[in-house]
Amino acid sequence: MVETVTLNLFNVSRKILDMAPSITTVWMQEIVRSMEIPVTIPRDFAEKRTVLLARYLVENVDHDMQAWSLDMGEWLRSQEFPFSSILRTYQIYRNVFWRVLQPELHQWSLSPSDMLYLETQLGKAMDESVFWAVYHFEQMMNEELVQKEETISYLHNDKLTMLGKIAANMAHELRNPLCAIEGFLKLIGESTKEQAKLQSYIQVVMHEFENLHRQLTGFLSFSKKPILDEIFKTVQVENLFEEVELLITPRLLGENIRFEKLIHPCSLACYEEGLKQVIVNLLNNAIDAVQHRPDKCISVIATSSDGWLYLSVENNGEMIPAEIVESLFQPFFTTKQNGTGIGLSICKNIIEKHNGTIHCDSNEKRTRFVVSLPITTAEHTEQSVSDDGQA
Repeated sequence: MVETVTLNLFNVSRKILDMAPSITTVWMQEIVRSMEIPVTIPRDFAEKRTVLLARYLVENVDHDMQAWSLDMGEWLRSQEFPFSSILRTYQIYRNVFWRVLQPELHQWSLSPSDMLYLETQLGKAMDESVFWAVYHFEQMMNEELVQKEETISYLHNDKLTMLGKIAANMAHELRNPLCAIEGFLKLIGESTKEQAKLQSYIQVVMHEFENLHRQLTGFLSFSKKPILDEIFKTVQVENLFEEVELLITPRLLGENIRFEKLIHPCSLACYEEGLKQVIVNLLNNAIDAVQHRPDKCISVIATSSDGWLYLSVENNGEMIPAEIVESLFQPFFTTKQNGTGIGLSICKNIIEKHNGTIHCDSNEKRTRFVVSLPITTAEHTEQSVSDDGQA
């Protein structure tokens, strides 16, 4: 029985080889007729598939099958055909192959067992070719995705490096005139204590000077240098929030926003101006988020636990979609019409310089930004920053 099957397989293999041109012609015609996207396969590629199926019956063609699938996959990928169209061409081939071959099989006087064996072997060969085609296609797609991700990462890091250089240069150029302005403002304030109106003007100028200083501090967070060479020092969190509240109170009152605050007393070693910049930025974003709510509410909570300080800024504005939440802290990403896209990325950089984390979660009822900071002494943190800089 084995010898009969072997003999029949050699005969069938030769006959399939003879039929390869006609099977290829019908396959290519069927592709043109039935597919929405025209896929014109080179004839040598197309015919080789039938040749490999015929050889598969009588010899080991695994290596040749993989090589053909790779060449075929590379060509189809170079034509930028959708993956669904590529699979459709294989489906059409299977249908055409059996439609052309089956009438011939009935004339070859094969036994039922030989017929079953032949159909099983040819079906296995077709499945193998599809597997290798899909495998090589996936490999090519993955390589392209890796290359694109590497390119995006390179451009992103290059942009941040350039921004860091600009920030460091700007700090150097502006620090001396800013210090001079601050010094003379204090001198003028000291010499005009009796002139109430002039004192009020000086206070306005000092307030704007502090705003400019904070903006420069935030922008410099993109640099690897310390924030304006500010040293880590221990501050009282409740005092820090009192100073921040004074800055945003005009907006809160002017836009009729209910402001709730729960601050547990805690000492924290930090870049004071940098952390203040983060809180101001988060609160201003929260104010922007509740603009279209009839009942505008913002709440701030600061608690400490197990050596960590947790700062939460929450608003009842519209929900931020999950796909946007994932991109919020990327530089230059913004959903605001006139936004720059660097506010939250500045916050992230400043928090990371404190060895902390920041994240956002949002639902239909509220949006919350949570900052987690390690509570350390100024001496310990300063040593950690020094070690990082030397590394």
